[in-house]
Amino acid sequence: MTNTQNTPPASVEEKRALDADELQMADMARHPALGQLSDRELSDLISRLRSRRKRARDIADRQAREARAKSAPAGATPATGNAGTLSKHDYLSAALERAMAERAARGGAADDSAEGDDKPTQHELALKAMALKQAGEDGPNPMMEDGGALHPDDPDASEGTGPLADQKRRIAPSGAFEDVGDKPSRERSRTRY
Repeated sequence: MTNTQNTPPASVEEKRALDADELQMADMARHPALGQLSDRELSDLISRLRSRRKRARDIADRQAREARAKSAPAGATPATGNAGTLSKHDYLSAALERAMAERAARGGAADDSAEGDDKPTQHELALKAMALKQAGEDGPNPMMEDGGALHPDDPDASEGTGPLADQKRRIAPSGAFEDVGDKPSRERSRTRY
């Protein structure tokens, strides 16, 4: 855990800016309550804080546009400012930063021991790739196909299309009739005065 000291409780301004659910989430993002959350509860808290912060940012942006008369009001009267919503966004960002710091502290201590066993490092992957490449230089892989027909005795196998080189095109490549299609499109469309 990064900081096991008690985090100061919410200020009067924070209590005024946040609603009851947001204030509860902000309080959960303070020590000692933050240290007592399980990893799953911590991830849930982070995702909920992110969604609330995003909502507050979107509302603040909308209110700012309404105050500048750049968009129609969403309610009965246009917003005159967005200071309250911006402070809500700031308090939610601070709570999210505390929760993210706690998750990083947990992940740094717990994941180093667990990941070493499960996932290979980049260096190990590079060594394995080099070994496979060098093994391929020794000779052909017995699992590779030799290029022959997969099923030569298959009665449903088609002979395929015949050679098309001996068949002459009946129309120009561009789709035009007669010799007009042989000229480049630029020459055909040029206006002559």
